[in-house]
Amino acid sequence: MTTETATGVRVILWYRVPEGDVLSLADTYRRIGEHLAGTPGMVSSELLTSRDEPGVLMVTSRWRTEEDLRRWVHSDTHRHTTPLRPYLDTGRTRPWETFDVASET
Repeated sequence: MTTETATGVRVILWYRVPEGDVLSLADTYRRIGEHLAGTPGMVSSELLTSRDEPGVLMVTSRWRTEEDLRRWVHSDTHRHTTPLRPYLDTGRTRPWETFDVASET
């Protein structure tokens, strides 16, 4: 796809947890996912663990449009993500970032 035809928004959230809490956080993420299933405009979400740095995790989510993302962030459903918030990596300048899709293959 070219930048003229690519669509969508990606969100990345960075987390840092004690090594022993990774499985617990993954379980919490799965439970949250059950509540988010079918959220209008959300295409997918993934929890990734770093191979290089134990305890570093990242959630990526794909959204159809920025408006879909914004609508969800301001909805009651967004509160289901509260259990993950204590683990946001606040040591980073920005523990989350939002990206526009410029190109896809």
